[in-house]
Amino acid sequence: MKITQLRIAEVKVPLPQPLRLGDVEIKSRDYVAVRIETDAGVHGDALGYPRGTPLVDTLARVSQGLVGTDPLLRRAGLHGFRLANATSMPVYARALSLLDVALWDLAARHARMPLYKMLGGLRTRAPVTAVAGYYMNTRSVEDIAQEVAMRLDQGYPRVKVMLKGDDPDYDVRYVEAVTRVAQGRVAADAHWTWRSLTEAMRFCRAVDGAGLAFLEDPFGPQDGDLTVALQQKLSTPVAAGEDVIDLRSMRRLADGISVLRVDATTCGGVTGALAALQLAEMGGSTVFPHVFAPLHLHLACAFPQVEGVEFIPPESGADPLDVLLRRPLVVTDGWMAADDEPGAGLELDWARVEARTERAVVVNATGH
Repeated sequence: MKITQLRIAEVKVPLPQPLRLGDVEIKSRDYVAVRIETDAGVHGDALGYPRGTPLVDTLARVSQGLVGTDPLLRRAGLHGFRLANATSMPVYARALSLLDVALWDLAARHARMPLYKMLGGLRTRAPVTAVAGYYMNTRSVEDIAQEVAMRLDQGYPRVKVMLKGDDPDYDVRYVEAVTRVAQGRVAADAHWTWRSLTEAMRFCRAVDGAGLAFLEDPFGPQDGDLTVALQQKLSTPVAAGEDVIDLRSMRRLADGISVLRVDATTCGGVTGALAALQLAEMGGSTVFPHVFAPLHLHLACAFPQVEGVEFIPPESGADPLDVLLRRPLVVTDGWMAADDEPGAGLELDWARVEARTERAVVVNATGH
């Protein structure tokens, strides 16, 4: 079996209204889709966020070295590219991650097994954390607290909300309101709000006794030392790691915080995620994967240190992933079940992908 071509598509899905996270305004949800095709008729899919990177271009460059190779030798082509481009790995991290995911997906399809069973299998379903509180610039604290209560009533064991980020007094009232709904079952995402421990502690002292399940991403991904230092000062569990691309930084977090956020589409694919899970186990932290529930469900169903999956309910409109998938995501009483469909979960409906594509690249033996 040989790889014959790779399809890469940049997709934009408009949001129902602009989404604000601190100083950032998001008007569309941007994805990059990848499909690896073979001469045996077996394909592998992956999907990720570009996060402001030239992901289509980096994917196209890495993909040239995969055409004509055996897709079951997953590490061969990607490892060679890493060695040849060691100084520019941060630029290529997301591209290498998505290609690794697609190769694992292809291998699981070839084996006619779901990924979680290929990885050993632990359970057939996992608990789901629902994300709530989007569009807070147009909503009241009471309205979001009601949404949190609704999600808990629907059976979700935990709900995560976004902090506003640019108004500490508002965020303190906000945390107090949502945690009153159910202490220990509501988490808060600070989405890289603070630049110093001093600044972070002014807010964290006020909410450290509120009963948050965890406080996520107090600092940017490059500030792992600050994140670990903050955890040492708080009783509230700290979570971080979704945008970390190297294992040494992941190890520092795994050894120093309570909840490691792992995203296979960023940290080196399924291969990188498996290494991160081992670091978490050694460091005594649990793992809570970052969105992309269809993919990360397989990790949650294969490893005990994975707490569950994160899910943005489609009705919020904030992450319209479902419009690109062949099979809809189903949550029942707060749990998501894995099935026996071969692959890694993110099976794309390529006709839907093409209908929303802003830019497409095909890489084959003749170039792209």
